[in-house]
Amino acid sequence: MSFTEQTGNPRHDRLLALVAERGYMNIDELAHLLEVSTQTVRRDIRKLSEQGLITRHHGGAGRASSVVNTAFEQREVSLTDEKKAIAEAIADYIPDGSTIFITIGTTVEHVARALLNHNELRIITNSLRVAHILYKNPRFEVMVPGGTLRPHNSGIIGPAANAFVQGFRADYLVTSVGAIESDGTLLEFDVNEASVAKSMMHHSRHILLAADHTKYHASAAVDIGNITQAAALFTDEMPPAALKARLKESQVEIILSGEDGVQP
Repeated sequence: MSFTEQTGNPRHDRLLALVAERGYMNIDELAHLLEVSTQTVRRDIRKLSEQGLITRHHGGAGRASSVVNTAFEQREVSLTDEKKAIAEAIADYIPDGSTIFITIGTTVEHVARALLNHNELRIITNSLRVAHILYKNPRFEVMVPGGTLRPHNSGIIGPAANAFVQGFRADYLVTSVGAIESDGTLLEFDVNEASVAKSMMHHSRHILLAADHTKYHASAAVDIGNITQAAALFTDEMPPAALKARLKESQVEIILSGEDGVQP
């Protein structure tokens, strides 16, 4: 069933329409707009989530599609050429001798491979897959935090991972995101993975954002920051007009893979 189909309950239809439009809404907002109690909203959310129409969050609800990332194995083989080109551009940007944070994801794994010819890098990553790509290079120092290991993507999360990250000050953070909104908001799917990414953002001198064109139209639920915090956006297509204007206003470089030069 999609958001356009009727549930047979006008209030449920209205709730689904609100969540579909905004991507995420908290319980208090829904109760106010639907003119019902928060207890009623909680019951509605529980029922609709059981039907797979929305996903329950602590304190709210989001689109079903906004909180379940595409299967990692599927993303590994999607847009491979575009991701490799973005990765090469990021590797060219990073000088030898740098300290680098690298997050979790298929795109940043391509960046890790593209960095293998560099010299004297210190890499701190919460992705065992990234660490596995890099650790055999004798010119690198590769460090991983303790924490809880995610089975679907080999990511390390949790308070120990956050604390470990906060002990460093990296020259660069290499990260992708689940989605980028037109106002520059950066969104992720998983609140625990997002927490480590935010720690890395706060402890990096330069944030390098890897995002193929699908991120401009995707939907995710967890706010991790704004694109104005980035030094550069590495992408395969120019962003939509509103986002491009935001980047220009904030003097964030747009580096198109496969293109010569930096876009204004």
